[in-house]
Amino acid sequence: MNYKQVSQILSSEESHFLDLKSIDIKPAKLTRSLSAFANASGGEVYIGIDETKIDGKNQRTWRGFADQEDGNAHLQVFQELFPLGEYYNFVV
Repeated sequence: MNYKQVSQILSSEESHFLDLKSIDIKPAKLTRSLSAFANASGGEVYIGIDETKIDGKNQRTWRGFADQEDGNAHLQVFQELFPLGEYYNFVV
């Protein structure tokens, strides 16, 4: 991803179709977001976005996995919910 794409994601508002998650989210808890999107019209989940409050405002920062292997447990959740690899895609 380039800087412009990251900047756009960080400035996006969460909604019924967009969810931003920290890499600290447990894979089992990630299933809630995926299930909600699967029961609706779909959506996007970005993993690697930290959010802290500074002076009463939410401040987002990008903090991705140290390497691709660190995200395996999260990707396995997708594969368990969608075993044929349909209805989702991901970018590492």
